[in-house]
Amino acid sequence: MIEIINMPDHPVRYMLIALLIGFGAVALVKIYALFFMRWKTPFRLGETIGATYAEVVEWDGQKGYVSAGGELWRATSKDPLAPGDMVTVASVNGLMLTVSKQSA
Repeated sequence: MIEIINMPDHPVRYMLIALLIGFGAVALVKIYALFFMRWKTPFRLGETIGATYAEVVEWDGQKGYVSAGGELWRATSKDPLAPGDMVTVASVNGLMLTVSKQSA
């Protein structure tokens, strides 16, 4: 770094300094985005609510797993369900879905 500062006035000196400043600016923007912007991005779970394409994959009593939106979710229901049943998503609580059996 000292060699760049003590170089005689030459276009290469200014290009190197501009390059270092550019890399520093990009690094600062990346660090800012990494630490501060990720908290501003909301989770997008709402599109699963009301989904009629959810299918029971595994079920035991009042809880089990359903496939909704191409993802496997933990789920609860008061209805008796079996693997292969189609369900409607009533609500999302964290990573747990509350589902109900679709009427035929």
